[in-house]
Amino acid sequence: MQSTSVCIIGAGPGGTMAALRLAKDNIPFVIVDKDEFPREKICGDALSGKVPHIIRRLSPEILERFEEKCKPMHSFGIRFIAPGNYVFDVPFIENYNAEKHPVPGYTVKRKLLDAFMVEEVSNIAGEKLMTACTVMSIEKGEDGFIIDTSSGQIQAKMIIDASGAASSFKAPYPKPEPEPKKTALAVRTYYKGVKGLHPENFIELYFLENILPGYFWIFPLPDGLANIGIGIRKDVVLKKKINLSAVMDEIIRNNPLVSPRFRDAERLGKPAACRLPLGNPRFRIAGERYMLAGDAAHLVDPLTGEGVGNALYSGFIAAEQAIDCFNENRFDDAFMLAYGQRIRRVLGKEMSISTNFQKMLKYPRMVKWIAKRADGNKHIPGLMSSMFTDLDHRKKLLNPIFILRVLMNR
Repeated sequence: MQSTSVCIIGAGPGGTMAALRLAKDNIPFVIVDKDEFPREKICGDALSGKVPHIIRRLSPEILERFEEKCKPMHSFGIRFIAPGNYVFDVPFIENYNAEKHPVPGYTVKRKLLDAFMVEEVSNIAGEKLMTACTVMSIEKGEDGFIIDTSSGQIQAKMIIDASGAASSFKAPYPKPEPEPKKTALAVRTYYKGVKGLHPENFIELYFLENILPGYFWIFPLPDGLANIGIGIRKDVVLKKKINLSAVMDEIIRNNPLVSPRFRDAERLGKPAACRLPLGNPRFRIAGERYMLAGDAAHLVDPLTGEGVGNALYSGFIAAEQAIDCFNENRFDDAFMLAYGQRIRRVLGKEMSISTNFQKMLKYPRMVKWIAKRADGNKHIPGLMSSMFTDLDHRKKLLNPIFILRVLMNR
């Protein structure tokens, strides 16, 4: 049996970020993952500005190596397509200037991102990184946990569980399954040769009437590729008996804004499916000697489906909470509340806004009315851009009266 201060379960973005942050303060850890890397990971492959921001905060040198090795495509905004074919281009940073602004976002295959992060951990952790290692069960002891794995037992004073929402091992702490209304089902595939991609690599979100409250997406990737997919809330899929692959193909073949762009495109491989635990968890994500991070904490953005940035942030925050625990020699339930409070402070407002907008998407007539009012409204693009950079504007967007006044040009 090997002993360590922190056992990190899961070597995705949340787990590897936690490991790298712990290493900066020389906190011993072991990180385990059931997979070998590089691995395929079903994802939209779009990384918001949170990703370069938090990696740069950890280490500017790591961000430089990421750009050099993975060669991600820089993405500068989002193109929203609303019912009625209203199109809104929203830059991540208004009046972007490369000389003074940081990179606003990326698109890159998750396979490359995850492999890069694991390599960074491997360089500092050596044999403490255990891949192809399955967690069988976890038992709570007086001074921590015993983690039983396919490669032997690990004794740890703390656990950071970044194993996702569908892990099968038995744990001595609550880890609720996502409810249907708090889960999105998604299908994605890759195409080569899609025409009409935005010159500044805006990702495209199509909020089409027949798939609300979900959306169809087109995300440009390096080497002339595009990630194409569709995501809809699970309860809606079950109620309407929606075949996501069939609906995606129907949009590609027949939607007037989409189909001409795919006329000469080639699909690469079969569609793949995944589920996303949508954010704003109402359960405890930390307790005595444990924390949940990333998808295990249900931190996927309810509107956009983005999870990588939130996973990286939660891994970083979990590691800093663990550092505080060892500095203060406190691992009790009350002390661990600080982790959940910090997650809510950093990510909570944004997820509340996304939740409210996602709920609104259930009403196509309302969405159409808003899109019609917003069309040509000079305040809308700037207001939406400010959501990505200005916390005060995010708070205002929680107020429906403020939104109504903007739509009415008041």
